[in-house]
Amino acid sequence: MVESSAYTLDKKVLDEELAKQTEWHRVLLLNHEGKPITSRNLASEPSSEEIALFLHCLEDRDKAVGPGFNLCGDHFDVLRFHPPLVYGRRGPPNEGEGEGIAYCRVKSQVNNKHLHLVVTYILPIISARVVPQMLEFAKKFLGEPT
Repeated sequence: MVESSAYTLDKKVLDEELAKQTEWHRVLLLNHEGKPITSRNLASEPSSEEIALFLHCLEDRDKAVGPGFNLCGDHFDVLRFHPPLVYGRRGPPNEGEGEGIAYCRVKSQVNNKHLHLVVTYILPIISARVVPQMLEFAKKFLGEPT
């Protein structure tokens, strides 16, 4: 675990730190009730159905892989289920138009409740690069991935 005293749920602080994650395209951080704490580059507010998929995706592999994820109307196929991580992509990777998505559930060090971090990334950035960045960010600013 990365040692830190920077655990926070302050939107301004989180936005400053998220701005440093230049390889992440869209970002959504939800509290334990599915209410957005902060977001970046979202075309619209996620629907309650989209949020529900994130909140419940770790309950069962089939709940994640079957329906996949939707974010602001874009559908992503879920390809990997490795709790506390779930990730996948949309679009054809061979045409350079693909976008990946990664989800991580985190137990907040601020209030001991679950947070839900969702990040998208545009190819040629791949999950092998973004997932470790997500884990590091979560451990440094939010809490322990669970």
